[in-house]
This record gives sequence, structure tokens and C-alpha cells, in this order.
Amino acid sequence: MGLSTGGGANTPNLEDLLRLGINAAKNGNRENARVIFQQVLDQDKRNERAWLWLASVTDDTIERRRLLKTVLDINPSNANAKKLLHAMDQAVTESERRSLRLGVWILVIAVAIIVVALLVAMIIAR
Repeated sequence: MGLSTGGGANTPNLEDLLRLGINAAKNGNRENARVIFQQVLDQDKRNERAWLWLASVTDDTIERRRLLKTVLDINPSNANAKKLLHAMDQAVTESERRSLRLGVWILVIAVAIIVVALLVAMIIAR
């Protein structure tokens, strides 16, 4: 990786920092990558790639969604951000469906227990 001499003999430019962060992310060093992407964003708040990569190394889904929406604020046509947000939306929808099915089953079981209890009470009352 070549270092730019724009800010000093050994100061990496934003593209160098971004590449360094991407390499850290690809090598599984998520925390280091987050710090590097934040350094890029401290200097260039509209760096679409840094926002997208920062989203990729963020564990919190709410924060990831916010970061991806920031990418789309910068570039509404960003296909990667759209795809990732769509996948997140689908995962939430599927989770809601599973929860609803579970809730229905619990309700059915509760009603069945009540019916059985009423039948037993009626038989005992005779």
C-alpha cells in the first residue's frame, strides 16, 4: 500500500485508509476496521464506501440499518445498500411470521386446555 505524501511523509490518504479498513474487515479484524472507517468518515462525511463498509462490520442491526440508510441518503441508487436493507427487511418479516405462528399455536393450546378443563369440571359436577 503506497502512502500519500499529501499530509506528511507517512500520512495515509483517505483511499489508503479505506483500503486498510477493507483489508482489516476482510481479515476479520472488525474493531480495527470500524476505527479506520470512522477515521475516513471524520474527514469525509459523504464517503459512501466507508459508510457501507462500516455497516458491514457493525454488529448492532439497528445501527447497521442506520448506516445503510446513510449510504442511500448519499446515493439513493446504491445497489449494495438497497440489497442489504431488503435482506434485513425480509429477515424481520420472516421473524414476525414465525412469532405470529407461535402465538397462534399457544392460543390454540390454551383454548384446548380450557375446553378440557371445562369438560372435566362438567363431568365431575354430575
